[in-house]
Formats: sequence, C-alpha cells, structure tokens
Amino acid sequence: MLRLAKRLLSKGLHVTLATTKIARHRMLTSSSAAITANSIDGISLTFLSDGLSVDHDCKTNLDHYMDSLGRADPANLSSIILHHHSHGFQKFSCIITNLFIPWASDVAVEHGITCALLWLQPCSLYSIYYRFYNHLNQFLSSTNPNISVESQGLPLLNTEDLLSFVFPANPFGSFPKLFCGLFQNMKKIKWVLANSFHELEIQTIDSMFDIHLIRPIGR
Repeated sequence: MLRLAKRLLSKGLHVTLATTKIARHRMLTSSSAAITANSIDGISLTFLSDGLSVDHDCKTNLDHYMDSLGRADPANLSSIILHHHSHGFQKFSCIITNLFIPWASDVAVEHGITCALLWLQPCSLYSIYYRFYNHLNQFLSSTNPNISVESQGLPLLNTEDLLSFVFPANPFGSFPKLFCGLFQNMKKIKWVLANSFHELEIQTIDSMFDIHLIRPIGR
C-alpha cells in the first residue's frame, strides 16, 4: 500500500495512508522509515485504533485480531473521513482497500466515495477465489474432498494445487470470512488494481475478461 501511495503521489495526487496504531509503532521503531508524526515521504498518515494495545501479540491469535479490526475500524475510518471533510480539506475521491479489510467498501458507499481494491496476489488466485466464493465452479466439499477443479484459464487443479482457504476443513478461521465478504461484495468496488501484466498470466487474464471480472486501465 505504501509503494502504491508513492506512485500516486508521483502523479501529483494527494494521498492519505490509513493504517493501524500497531503499524505506526512498528514504523516509528524502524530505522529505515523516514516517518514523522503525520507523514512519511510526503504521504499523509492517519491511524486507526484496532481496540488492542500496541504490544498485543497479534500472531498468537490472529483470528481474534482480525475480528477486533472488523468491529472497531469501520466506525474509526468513517470518523476519519468526516473529520477530514469538516476541517475544509478536499473530499476524498477514492478509497483503495485490500483483501484484508473488506468492510472498507461499505464505509466508502456510506460516504459516497468510489472504492478500488488493490489485489496483492497473482490474478490466478483472484480468479480462483472469485469463482469459489461466488459458487461459479465446483470445488472440494466434505462429501467430495478429492475432486479435480476446473477453472477457465487454468490447468486442471488437483487437491495439492489448491490453497487451504478453499478446503472444507480450513484451519484459518478469519480469512475465509474476509474473502467471502470481499468477493460477495464486489459490486461495491469499481476497480481491481492487479500487480500483473497480460503476458505473465495471459490465459487467466483473458478468461477474466470473458466474464467481466477485470477491465484494463493501462499497461
């Protein structure tokens, strides 16, 4: 997100990066981060309380941490938007979220702001997740756990080729809920920004064009 913010800043756009107070604490203690209280490399910073202390061990119970974010931060992000507008700043034109905070699109719609998704993984995974959470293809189930999965633009996928997030017995509690909320809420997202190019994933990307999952905005 920081790298994307720097690219947008280089095009003359005003960029505000919203992240958690835990991330702020990590940036301040990093010798490589040229950060002040309210900015980093010319990018405005604002921080969301996730309802936990900065020394909370998120890795010990990741599901608890993600649930805490989902409860606390929609209202916090909404407050930041209202505060920004009430202090005479220009209205935000777009909120760019990622797959870990699907609720940001709800906040964007609430305030009449366009929302985009920054996809951090290959387009092939985006295609698999989209088809899985929207029930467009047949995937593994508790009654049929060993089927091969057909997905347009990809070779036949066997059990060992798939990510655990699409398994019936998924060991990660919070991530399937995040992905389900994200992919069933895609109508609220205007653009998906993918870090890829056509020649790298040509068959997958062409198949996504065919069912209007993506639109090109530049090369």
